[in-house]
Amino acid sequence: MDIDEYFQVKTDDIFQEGWHVDQHIGHFLFFHYLRLSPSYELARKDDKGELSTEEKRKLPKDFKKVQETYALLGDVQNTLFRYWWQKNGYQIFGVQSDYPTVDVISVLPDRTKPDIEKIKGEVTSYLSEMSSRTNQNPSIIVSIPINKQMKYDLWAVKECLKLYKNIGKEKIKKIKPKISLQGKRLNAQALVRGLGLLMFKMANPELENWRLGVYGKLSPSYSSALNAQAPRQTKDSREAEDRVLMGKITSRSLQKYSCIAENAARGNFPCDTTVETSFFDYKGLNKVYDTTTKWEAKEIERLKN
Repeated sequence: MDIDEYFQVKTDDIFQEGWHVDQHIGHFLFFHYLRLSPSYELARKDDKGELSTEEKRKLPKDFKKVQETYALLGDVQNTLFRYWWQKNGYQIFGVQSDYPTVDVISVLPDRTKPDIEKIKGEVTSYLSEMSSRTNQNPSIIVSIPINKQMKYDLWAVKECLKLYKNIGKEKIKKIKPKISLQGKRLNAQALVRGLGLLMFKMANPELENWRLGVYGKLSPSYSSALNAQAPRQTKDSREAEDRVLMGKITSRSLQKYSCIAENAARGNFPCDTTVETSFFDYKGLNKVYDTTTKWEAKEIERLKN
């Protein structure tokens, strides 16, 4: 596996005893959107006592919420995603609970002549071990014959689970993580495209929006019809109209993904609802991001040796 891929993305081998979390590409994208949030950068500077008087004067009204998120997730500029996940993954996005498992308690070689004492010992041992686990769901004890009718046996077990699915339901208190990903579905492709758009804008803040949209391939129709390197003067009214429409598409996309970055700074991801955003100083953000990527490259090189 490539060292760059492993240390920036892969976290499958990281595990914390007594904690459970469903790892998701959303956590990786959350991390990178935080890097592009001006509010989160202000929280980082505030944590280090580096806020200027002018910056303090322009802080968003809900900056306390951003500070709370920063207190949980910390600096995302001077770290690799893997390091960040080791420090924050389970503690912030997970719950202090053992993941429910299916376990074999005992095997009955002969149902007609079971070793009662042996079975008692195995059941007692299992229940004793289970009592030490946290937040466990109710379980049922079933007898499954070991034969060639596996398809039928699986169906029978499923029916048993349906029959007893409500046992203890009212007593189970669902433990929530400190921060959860928003929504049931996450469009990773769109979020990656949004990241690219913001980063391209940071690197080219003076570039006209329509050109930015063409480079970012934001529209299947207009992106292919326009030449991002064309001279400022349009060749005809059709091209002028296409540029205007492409510019509007790009402007809306910048607004959407800027909101996602700023909502991430408030612990909500992915979320594009309107929020009081800090001023997007693209040149300033790019300077910070450039420093980060250079540090990353050196750190990865160090890990190779």
